[in-house]
Amino acid sequence: MTHYRAAARDTAKTAMQLSSAFALFAMESAWAQKIDADLLPVFGVATPREDKRLTGLEESQRVFTLILVLKRLGGDDLEDVLDDDSLEAEVVLLGALAPSVEEVLLQTTEVRIEGEGARRIGTLTMNFQITIGLVDPLA
Repeated sequence: MTHYRAAARDTAKTAMQLSSAFALFAMESAWAQKIDADLLPVFGVATPREDKRLTGLEESQRVFTLILVLKRLGGDDLEDVLDDDSLEAEVVLLGALAPSVEEVLLQTTEVRIEGEGARRIGTLTMNFQITIGLVDPLA
């Protein structure tokens, strides 16, 4: 049986890979600290946090964070390009994840740009909050 966080990560990765907007992006670990600029553009998905709320004697609600990290090279318009990427990624991930969870919301979007000139690297980080209900396995 696949863990629900692993299933969400797999769903997000597959949706990104199938999206024509991200067809040129390679998939890398979202945990990677350093990525060679020659590998860009890349994206990664992770689920680093979960909260548990009891909803009954044998039931709980799990609220976890799914993070999409996207990196690409760009020029002076890199922030605009990442803004466009964020809109497309939001549509792709909300559409892919919504059918299998109780609720999925985009919580935060962050853009960071490093470097100067033609080798500027932009990082887009999007945090989605996902809510599911479960029969508690420890009850």
